[in-house]
Amino acid sequence: MRKALFIIIVVLACMACKNTAPLKPAPSGMAFELLYVINPSDTAAATPLTEALVGPVPFLPQPEPQFRLSRIDFSMYDRLLQTTRNILFVTVDDERFTQGKITFKRDLWANSQAVCYVNAPTKEALNELVAEQADKIVDFFVKAERERMHIYYVENSNKTANYIVDSLFGINLAIPTSLNKYKYGNHFLWISNGSATASQNIVVYSTPFKSKEQLKHEALLARRDSVMCANIPGEVPGSCVGTELKHLYPETRFINFKGKWAAETRGLWRMKNGVCMGGPFVALTVVDEVHQQILTVEGFVYAPSRDKRNLLRQMDAMVYSLVIK
Repeated sequence: MRKALFIIIVVLACMACKNTAPLKPAPSGMAFELLYVINPSDTAAATPLTEALVGPVPFLPQPEPQFRLSRIDFSMYDRLLQTTRNILFVTVDDERFTQGKITFKRDLWANSQAVCYVNAPTKEALNELVAEQADKIVDFFVKAERERMHIYYVENSNKTANYIVDSLFGINLAIPTSLNKYKYGNHFLWISNGSATASQNIVVYSTPFKSKEQLKHEALLARRDSVMCANIPGEVPGSCVGTELKHLYPETRFINFKGKWAAETRGLWRMKNGVCMGGPFVALTVVDEVHQQILTVEGFVYAPSRDKRNLLRQMDAMVYSLVIK
C-alpha cells in the first residue's frame, strides 16, 4: 500500500511539473523578415552571405529579395528580440573558435523559430565559410518559412478541396480555405482563390507512366503546355495559359522528395495568343508507383502591380505538402 501511494505521488508530481513548464511563445515578426546580428567590423567579411540573403528570388518577373534584413550589432541584441522568427548570428572570435562552423537551431526561444549561428576565428575564415555555405543558410530560413505556412494551412485547410484531390488523385494537399473555386478536366483539377489582383492557383494533373523519357525536362514542359492550354483558356478565342520560354527559360531540378524521386520545375507562365498576362509558377512532379502514373502538382500566381515573393512562397508550401496515400 505504501509503495502504491509512493508511485501515485511521483506520477502526480511529474504531471504537475509538466503542466507548469513554461510554454514557448509564438515567433514575432513578419514572413521573410530576418534579424541579422553582426558587429560592424565583420560585415565586410560576411558580404557573400549578405548578398545571398538580399539577392533576388529566382524566377520572379521583377527582382524581389529573399529576405528583409534588420541588421544590428551584438550590443543592441537583448531578450526582447529573442522570439524573432528568423535570427542569424555571425561572430568572429579567435579566442572562442579555432575553425569556422555553422550551426542550425529550431524552436530555440519560440515555436517554429529558426536560428543560425555562423562562427569563425578570423575574418578570412568567415569570408571563406560564408562564400561556400551562403546558399545553404538561405535555404534553411526559406524552408523554415515554408514549414510555418504548411502548419497554418493544415490547421486552416479547405476540407472540400482535400476531399476532391483525394477522390480524384489519391493524394493529400494542405490547401487553405481561401482557395475555393474549382474546375475539372480530364485527369485535371484547378483550384483558385478567384482574385483579380492576387490570384493564387493550384493545379493537379496526371498521366500514365510509360517510360523515363517522360521525366526529362523538355518532356515535363511539353506536357505542362499541353495540359494547361487544354484546360485553362484565356478570354480571347484561341488563347490559353502556357510556359514562357523566351525571356526566362524554366529550370528543372531533380530532387529527393520525402524519400522519392521528384522533379521541381520553376519558371514563368504567360497567356499565349491573348492579353498580356503572366507570373511565376512552381511545379512538383512525382511518380505514383501505386497507380503507375506521373503526378504533377503546380502552384502559379497572377498579381499585376504587386510583389509576388510571398504569394509564390505560399504556393511552395501548398505544393510541397503533397502526400501520396
